[in-house]
Amino acid sequence: MVGERRNGNLLVQLGPKLQAYPEELIRQRRTHDGQTEYLIRWLGGSVSTVSGETKPENILMWMSTEDVYANCPTLLGKRKMDSQRPLQQEKQRGGEASDSGISSGTEFPSDVTFDEVELSDMKEDVKNLVCRARKQMAKKSDFSINIMHTIHVLSAYASIGSLVGVFKETGALNLLMELLCNKETQTRRSAGKMLRALASHDAGKQSLNSAVIGHRFSSPGGL
Repeated sequence: MVGERRNGNLLVQLGPKLQAYPEELIRQRRTHDGQTEYLIRWLGGSVSTVSGETKPENILMWMSTEDVYANCPTLLGKRKMDSQRPLQQEKQRGGEASDSGISSGTEFPSDVTFDEVELSDMKEDVKNLVCRARKQMAKKSDFSINIMHTIHVLSAYASIGSLVGVFKETGALNLLMELLCNKETQTRRSAGKMLRALASHDAGKQSLNSAVIGHRFSSPGGL
């Protein structure tokens, strides 16, 4: 890629009045030959000839490790710093490191869309995360500490409306209801973040309403 540098990252000129800048590393995946690719959100801007204002536009692009290091190295550095602490805490307490390829606490912009392959990968991630959360709940010891990072990662996926279906299929909504009733304060707070992420879009709100009603009827003290 050819362009000027801004804080170490590449600013690409796509046209006379259009430029793009790497804004966020969203997730990563393994290719069939074992290489790592990163999904980068580029923030594109075009200047309106009428108003003179810049109109932002999100552009998603899969890039190899070499391309990321060459064009937007600071994103890898920020990802490492953001994810290192919770992973280290889990390892110190016997927790399992997340392999889902998404950093803790990340929320996807509402206007970002994904193709079928990307959605399929993320659905598989959600299934694995729900299974991991169930195993962590069954262990009992240091339950709230070990499950915290898992919930944070699930919260990021919960903000994607097109993934609501898999949250139903995998039992993630039932898991959320259980976590919201947990005796550990930190666990309830983490579950609250997932709740807010789901409620950020219409599909999530409808699913939550159904889950709450179902939980009331299935509870011992329900209607």
